[in-house]
Amino acid sequence: MEPGTPSPTPQAERLWAVLVHFAPILSLFFAIGQFLLPLLVLLVGPKDALTQANAKESMNAQISYTLFGIGLWLLAITVLGLILAIPLSLVLLGLVIWNMIAGAMAAGRGEVFAYRFILRFIP
Repeated sequence: MEPGTPSPTPQAERLWAVLVHFAPILSLFFAIGQFLLPLLVLLVGPKDALTQANAKESMNAQISYTLFGIGLWLLAITVLGLILAIPLSLVLLGLVIWNMIAGAMAAGRGEVFAYRFILRFIP
């Protein structure tokens, strides 16, 4: 299923597709929570095209954001890097929140959302 393509899917399938985009909120409660929900949906969740495509996209985003965060942390351990890491961390946080909300809204409409500025590890 291509990103942005609306799909006439049942409400339950759309709910699962919406939930995978809110995975970063789980990281507030669990150390690797941002990976748990998309991974569980990919492995044992509904197998419809909409839910699977959104789960893959969310999983790719969470992997990318984690790698970006590690890179910013490594940058912050230098004196000059700390000056850059703080504003870049705020930009990353804004990007995560923006994509999370936009992805959930698109999934609620029955569309697959394509995250911006991420690496795609899971095809």
